Amino acid sequence: MIRLKLSRILTLSMYLLLGGSFLQAQSFNTAYIDSVFTAYHQAHRFNGQVLVAHRGEVFFEKSYGYANFEEKTPFTQSTHFQIASLSKQFTSFGILYLQQKGKLSIDDSLQKYFPELPYPGITLKHLMNHTSGLPNFVNSMIPDLDKSQVNGNAQMLKMLASGKYPSQAAPGERWEYCDIGYCLLALVIEEVSGKRFDKFMKKALFAPAGMKGTSAELGTDIRNIEKKQLAMGYTYEPGQDQMIPAHLVPANEFVYWLGGFYGDGSVVSTARDLLKWDQLLYSSKMFSKETLDVAFTPTKLNDGTLAKAWGTDYGLGWMLFDGKKYGIDSKIVEHAGGHPGIRSRLTRCIDKQLTIIILSNQDIENFHELRVLQGVYN
Repeated sequence: MIRLKLSRILTLSMYLLLGGSFLQAQSFNTAYIDSVFTAYHQAHRFNGQVLVAHRGEVFFEKSYGYANFEEKTPFTQSTHFQIASLSKQFTSFGILYLQQKGKLSIDDSLQKYFPELPYPGITLKHLMNHTSGLPNFVNSMIPDLDKSQVNGNAQMLKMLASGKYPSQAAPGERWEYCDIGYCLLALVIEEVSGKRFDKFMKKALFAPAGMKGTSAELGTDIRNIEKKQLAMGYTYEPGQDQMIPAHLVPANEFVYWLGGFYGDGSVVSTARDLLKWDQLLYSSKMFSKETLDVAFTPTKLNDGTLAKAWGTDYGLGWMLFDGKKYGIDSKIVEHAGGHPGIRSRLTRCIDKQLTIIILSNQDIENFHELRVLQGVYN
């Protein structure tokens, strides 16, 4: 449920690449990319995996540090990461999948599925693009949660139905990141499909993409993944000069009593699986061009202006960029995620079919600190 503030999130992605020889994998200065992440790793500012691919072909893939420091477990291609809010794109495409099947419309009212909710005018699309105007979960709802138990979507739905928590804005009036909107979308998927969210996602999305190492687990269920295959989350403690398990930090105790939420950040995946997902979105195997256009079209507010997510455009579960502003002739779609001890990012330069995947099991402030200010050529 942690929101990862995405300030200038393209800084790393854009500067990993530079120049007219963009399309030739042999032109990439992989030694330079490695030197950047090596330097940050040695400064205790990065621990994890980096994968860069062109047209589905991996030309840079390297791990830094350990998946588990206590047991000195190295990263492998099978290492699972909790990807936090990067999960939202899967929930979004779950809804779009059902729309393609004629099971629902993203213009459906939320009250069509949950008439007990006192929020008229909100559509599924509003939930997907963060313009629903729903209550601020952190400020208004978290204080009322029972911290002695694991809370999740069921508790959230009951609280929203109580009428105690007023809307922040009219639907479509403004953009504001809203985790509970994606939790509601997961409940809609369950209502329409008749399947549990994790089962639906596996059958509808993960299996067709060949993502055998990906699942939509509840936060409390990650223990079902074999320990040696799961990247444990850490925070670096300068005073002790060591990595501390993030779940032992007192300020992170909320991960236990918020462990039942899903749809907003419950997916566990691998770098190689995320590449498979990326490649699926280039094919017509599952989603039509019309569906992809809907997902990657900037959101407009009621007044006709473009909604801005920390200064950039937002689609349906994706942040959207015009690469020309960064010297790259490509539309760029991206999302990131953050959770105690976990950071994730998937960047797709669509017109160049260039993919950058960064998965970290270290609790760092933001990946924009890892920007590369020089070109990778020359």
